[in-house]
Amino acid sequence: MEFQEILPEPESRYDRHKLIQWWDQDRLRSAKVLVVGAGALGNEVLKNLALVGVGKISIVDFDTVSITNLTRSVLFRESDVGLPKVEVARKRLLEINPEISIEAINGDLEFDLGVGDVREKDLIVGCLDSVNARWAINQIAYRAGIPWINAGISVAEGEVSFFDPNTEAACYECTISDRMWKRRNQRYSCQGTKLDIPEKAMPTTAPIASIVAAMEVQQALLYLHGKKGFLDAGEKISLGLNPWSAYKTRIQRQKYCLAHDLTIEPKFNFKYDPNLKIKEVLQHIENCGFSEAVLWLRNPTIDTMGCLNPDCAYIEQINAPLSKFPDSKLACPQCDRERDFEAIENISLAGPQINATLRELCLPENEILHCETARGQIAIQFSRT
Repeated sequence: MEFQEILPEPESRYDRHKLIQWWDQDRLRSAKVLVVGAGALGNEVLKNLALVGVGKISIVDFDTVSITNLTRSVLFRESDVGLPKVEVARKRLLEINPEISIEAINGDLEFDLGVGDVREKDLIVGCLDSVNARWAINQIAYRAGIPWINAGISVAEGEVSFFDPNTEAACYECTISDRMWKRRNQRYSCQGTKLDIPEKAMPTTAPIASIVAAMEVQQALLYLHGKKGFLDAGEKISLGLNPWSAYKTRIQRQKYCLAHDLTIEPKFNFKYDPNLKIKEVLQHIENCGFSEAVLWLRNPTIDTMGCLNPDCAYIEQINAPLSKFPDSKLACPQCDRERDFEAIENISLAGPQINATLRELCLPENEILHCETARGQIAIQFSRT
């Protein structure tokens, strides 16, 4: 009698994961995670998400690789200096794991991504280093109704917090003190335009970035598996390496924090057309029984600027978000004198900007906006389909 040799089955990429009792690789393969920021923290978070096989990762960052990134960013090489961080990260992540899908968004979360895009994700992981950037993530996360993980690092300290708009727990905005608001507002002029102030460099090293990013990813893995994480919504872990310390605190929800009222299921859906006039949108809403409709922009926009010099009176079409427009360009390009403008914050059928188009209002595709009506507040989505 001949015996057929039984050969061991070839190992697969995720065999060690499958030894974990609660692990579900198929669940991770279908997960959609948005990572905001591709610096020191972002590199480590992205590397770990790719290694564990999170199937659909989107990266948002508007910066390019600098020489200083190389000491703290495992995905970047010296030959990458000057290239967009998201494109370099995408290339390296696919080398780490070619089985996953990476979307690289070379832009600004606040202005270049629609709330509808964020609604399609399962989770947001924040890897940024400023109050303003974290506030922007919190705003879009709560508008979209998507939980997010926040982190911050310094030389030998770090912290990780978790926020979920589907709970009654505190959000990131609840943590912003008067001093932090003041520091955030120092980046903008009294008119709301952006001041040309260079970002303050934060001293940090690769070890603390690795540790804190690993904590973010562990929290993400537990959440994506539907399990209780080491952080509940509205909780924060603070970590110190020199000397060693770690403690968890519960963040107090602020009674009048407006971010908690941002999540609204869209009532109307319009196909995104850059030439669509807001007039058509509001008329349709009113025809459906929602009278006195007032549409609020997520980012107030400048339409035109007029020179105050009567001998010049130059008028320029701007069409740019107010908080993105540099203060250095406020002067008239013709005579260098002061200019005047009004930012568009909301539009009604009786308003002067009623014929403005989606393009002129700088609305990204898949945006969701709030609209106040006589029957209460509703939300409107401008989707791709």
